[in-house]
Amino acid sequence: MLLKSVHRLARPSLLVAAGTFAGEAARRGFSQPASVCESAAAPQLTMIYFPVRALAEPARMILEFGGVAYEDASPQQAYGVPWKDAKDKTPFGQLPLLLVDGKELAQAGAIIRYCAALVPALVPAEPLEAARCDMIFEAARELDAVNPIVNAAFFDSFPAKLARLARQLRESEGPFSCGAAPRWCDFMLYHNLDNARLLEPAALDAYPEVRTFMAAVEATPRVAEFLQARPKPVDIGTKPMLEPNVPGIRVKK
Repeated sequence: MLLKSVHRLARPSLLVAAGTFAGEAARRGFSQPASVCESAAAPQLTMIYFPVRALAEPARMILEFGGVAYEDASPQQAYGVPWKDAKDKTPFGQLPLLLVDGKELAQAGAIIRYCAALVPALVPAEPLEAARCDMIFEAARELDAVNPIVNAAFFDSFPAKLARLARQLRESEGPFSCGAAPRWCDFMLYHNLDNARLLEPAALDAYPEVRTFMAAVEATPRVAEFLQARPKPVDIGTKPMLEPNVPGIRVKK
């Protein structure tokens, strides 16, 4: 049986930062959103993935931000057999996979966009703003090669990509990529920049707007609690997993 994720309270310092963010966002007309699920029949969501952050993490952060209930399951827990035996049962032989009322939704980008649609405040209504959000998402996806593994070749191209992303953050007048309020693209951007920081702790230090962006995401209500409670990565640079190093650790039995 799968159980919903249980999260601890954020550290006091993050709660103070979250209050600062909330005050500034309210001044600019942003308030913490109600999800679609609070006003309609909530879909039953199960995220099937390996015991790593990687491709499923931005979708999880979006759901956490919107207060949308979901469950996590390893392939073994979801299918009752090892992944190698379950692979051909999935739409494209890949994970993550999101079950929506039992229906399979594959491909990380599609999953992220679906989750964003459940939290309307994360999706700009104006077409050009919506396109800009998608633009930032696609630029952030170019950083997908950043994983907590040894990847020296990636860091040959990372500085130039980071400089361009920093310019976008600066021009947005932030702290987020599209202005004062977080959008769904911000969680993909945060995730990949956080991975870069795992590999190289000083990777973001040269850009104050990037550091401000990271702090703003980390102080966002609900997301702050999730980031503090989620399993920590271990074996970075060798065989990255989540602590403790066992499948399905996010699922409480």
